[in-house]
Amino acid sequence: MAIDDRDKEPGWVARRLIRTVRQATLATLDVETGGGPYASLALTACGHDAAPLLLLSDLARHSRNIAADGRVSLLFAKSSRDAIALGRASVVGRAELCDDPLLRNRFLARHASAQTFAQFTDFRLYRVAVDSVHFVGGFGNIHTLDRADVMFDTAQSNDLATAEPDIIAHMNTDHSESVNLYAHNLIGRPGMDWRLTGVDPEGIDLSRNDADARLDFAVVINNSDEARAALVELAHAARAEDSYPE
Repeated sequence: MAIDDRDKEPGWVARRLIRTVRQATLATLDVETGGGPYASLALTACGHDAAPLLLLSDLARHSRNIAADGRVSLLFAKSSRDAIALGRASVVGRAELCDDPLLRNRFLARHASAQTFAQFTDFRLYRVAVDSVHFVGGFGNIHTLDRADVMFDTAQSNDLATAEPDIIAHMNTDHSESVNLYAHNLIGRPGMDWRLTGVDPEGIDLSRNDADARLDFAVVINNSDEARAALVELAHAARAEDSYPE
């Protein structure tokens, strides 16, 4: 898929929405009402494939519901007065307990505030095995998509998932200026103290206090060497923007 055509593909747009939204409406089958619908708000992150991740307390009503029946739906939408016009994605699948430390690290990198209560034994990580996604991109732009249409195939990028924590630590420690320039000059997000929070085959995630931003790569990357080359290229592009006159 050409870079200029990505935003015309419903599967890519839905996947990017899942990657960028920090919280979603979680619908479960309620044990207290005999299996009726129950909606709650949950913090979200995702794996490199964009499968949603949830960190939930065993004490929460939605966790008790999932323990009885793992079928869930998650509504991802931008937080905005015009959210209806900006598109939304309803993910349908099954929430499954997950003990992958790399995925747990991805969640906690996305939600630094969760690191405190994540230490409690009743908080556990769930990964949503996606069955389908109903994507609404606007009036007349409605699609029911299979899992393969939305989820990213990570068969070639296991090395990147393993290297991600080291890449993030290196960029935030040794190249914080570049990270700020990514946000300022390539995304148009001012402010200092931006941090890299995620690196996946399609792009990087940045965070500053309660603000988040995403920057897509021009091409898909699969390993740490390709990630380094892509980050260097982005740094050159960001510094080139600095040379333009006011």
